[in-house]
Amino acid sequence: MKILIIGGGSIGGSMALRLCERGCRVSVFDTCEKILSTLFYSGIETGPLDLLLPGNEITVIATPMSVELELLESMEFNGPVMDVASVMRPFREVASRRKIRFINGHPMAGNEHSGPAGWDRRMFEGRPFFLSPCGMARNSDVSTALKIVNDLGARPEFIEPAEHDKMLSRISQGLYYLSRVAMKLGKNHEKYAGPGFASTTRLGRQNREMVLDMARYNGDNIAEALEKIEEYLHKVKEAIRSKDMMELVKLIDLEEI
Repeated sequence: MKILIIGGGSIGGSMALRLCERGCRVSVFDTCEKILSTLFYSGIETGPLDLLLPGNEITVIATPMSVELELLESMEFNGPVMDVASVMRPFREVASRRKIRFINGHPMAGNEHSGPAGWDRRMFEGRPFFLSPCGMARNSDVSTALKIVNDLGARPEFIEPAEHDKMLSRISQGLYYLSRVAMKLGKNHEKYAGPGFASTTRLGRQNREMVLDMARYNGDNIAEALEKIEEYLHKVKEAIRSKDMMELVKLIDLEEI
């Protein structure tokens, strides 16, 4: 299979290395010369985008979301396109309008590093990989996307974009801000902190540009999640302040908010 990956960051580079290892012919385009040279010496084809684009069975867009939107608005794609963005709806809308054979894709994997420091060819093993084909995608396009997911060692799961975006605001994107609060609360005390502090603050160390893109393209869902968090924490605060342990137990034991 011949695959073009646009973007060689943490996700794109990790995909390229894994898929190359699995016998795929992988090409990568990126604006960073260090990324391209490192991938080239790993056996992956690199070069100008206009030369790499023709002849691929699928193009994977693994860029920041703002860049992806520009690509979907401006580029002509002859074959199927899959992305890896943590938000689905805005890109589905553009792809549908432009009649692109598009498949929303989002691997539930990653780390807080960027570029080559974040490459990990085992990153996707056993992890869910969400897929949502748009109306223009053919059955053969979906089969190609599934082969990529399987070659990555991930678990494909189909989902609707609206459901995906709401879910991500609750299990990741909204929680980023709680993680940032923990970082600020523990400032100047990190040397005494244990593994709990490290795991709680890991999400808050994500790339800032990615966080801004999440707010830009999934802001309504994130704001709604933060409102629920705010209401819950207010109740917890009041129970603690009034020493109402029974109410505190109820709040702690709530299954959802």
